[in-house]
Amino acid sequence: MSPPVFTGLSNYTRLASDEQFLRSLWVTAFYVFWTIIPVIGLSFVLGGLLSTLGRSRSVWRFLLYLPSILPFVSVALVWKLMFNQRGPINDALNSAGMASIPWLTNSAYAPWALIFMSWWHATSYYTIIFLAGFLTLPRDCFEAARLDGAKLLPMIRHITIPLMRPTIALVVVLATVNGLKAFVFQQVLTDGGPANATQILTILIYKTAFSYLDMGRASTYSIVLFGCIMLLSLIQIWLISGRRDA
Repeated sequence: MSPPVFTGLSNYTRLASDEQFLRSLWVTAFYVFWTIIPVIGLSFVLGGLLSTLGRSRSVWRFLLYLPSILPFVSVALVWKLMFNQRGPINDALNSAGMASIPWLTNSAYAPWALIFMSWWHATSYYTIIFLAGFLTLPRDCFEAARLDGAKLLPMIRHITIPLMRPTIALVVVLATVNGLKAFVFQQVLTDGGPANATQILTILIYKTAFSYLDMGRASTYSIVLFGCIMLLSLIQIWLISGRRDA
């Protein structure tokens, strides 16, 4: 590795024309968007259903939270076997009369394979957060609405969602930040491939620093990623404090 050389802001000025960086930025945004939207919806529903359970709630809470406490690398290796050309997922497709899908070796399917896996893993964590939010809601509001003849969907729209807004804001920002910081699943399953189709920013930073040994560019990418995460964290604080003030 050569000695460090001061380059001023040249690494930042070249970002707009850095095709590798722009490609990774798009892959990261695609992954984060398609991860958080289904995960938040599914977690919200599961959290609401869990809050209605009685004694069995503890058992279901443990089972749903189990994926979150498993080691990331172990989870990624298991899913890598499941997405194998001769793995159980393709076996199930073959049994249904469908052709096998090259989940991890085709640039069209690999991003979606990682997104599907993230749904399974992330839903468990955010369901517990939503459950905690549901359990703190005042029951008298719902009882009064039922006495007035309110139906389920209007109650969810006009009572549950407004009261759950701080929890929803917290989960949205946490899911976005965790999506931006994702690394292990992409590294183990595809290493950013095929054809850089799953090379999110953290993978690009790792390769630039330790494979290409270009610490300057890697530091620039890291600062950009840090700025995105800090901006989203500030939005979270603003949303939560604004709700409390209201």
